[in-house]
Amino acid sequence: MSNQTETMEGKKRRGMIIAFAAAFILVLAALIVCIVLLLNRQDTGPDLPDRGMVTSNGGKAAVLERGFVDTENVEDIVLEMEDKVEEGMFECEMTTTWTFDNADAVSPNAYVANAKGNRHTLYFDVYLDGEDEAIYSSPLLPVGTELQGIKLDKAVSAGEYGATVVYTLVDEDYEEVSAVGFKIKLYMVH
Repeated sequence: MSNQTETMEGKKRRGMIIAFAAAFILVLAALIVCIVLLLNRQDTGPDLPDRGMVTSNGGKAAVLERGFVDTENVEDIVLEMEDKVEEGMFECEMTTTWTFDNADAVSPNAYVANAKGNRHTLYFDVYLDGEDEAIYSSPLLPVGTELQGIKLDKAVSAGEYGATVVYTLVDEDYEEVSAVGFKIKLYMVH
């Protein structure tokens, strides 16, 4: 009787392992489809050459090929996905509270850096919450550079504001690799 119990438990375990593997492959396939759709967006970016540059650097965005996931290509697709995630990731170095004495002042605490461990040049735009027009547009920041002494491009009245810093990573041809936004607080004293 104990052999039958062990055999039944072994079959249950094997069935659970097969179900887990199938679920993993389905989740992996869904992730691949999402990445392919995001990478193939036809967004047009801003006119980057007019932004200037702090120094020089670059990188090349790889293109994820379309295909179907099956048992023969799962490992290849997982490796390609890992490379693509690394390609669009970056380390964010910034202060999240920026203070300005007045609309013409340089902030003593606004700081943004493109960390040495990153792969791509980046630029960023700052938007007040609920507004469509940027109040600041940075120059290009190659890997390993930083920006301090930020002065807003647009006048802002005295007060406390919620804002979003939208970072855009670009390759050596200034084509967008990825973009992400972070919330900050702006304080305009006078």
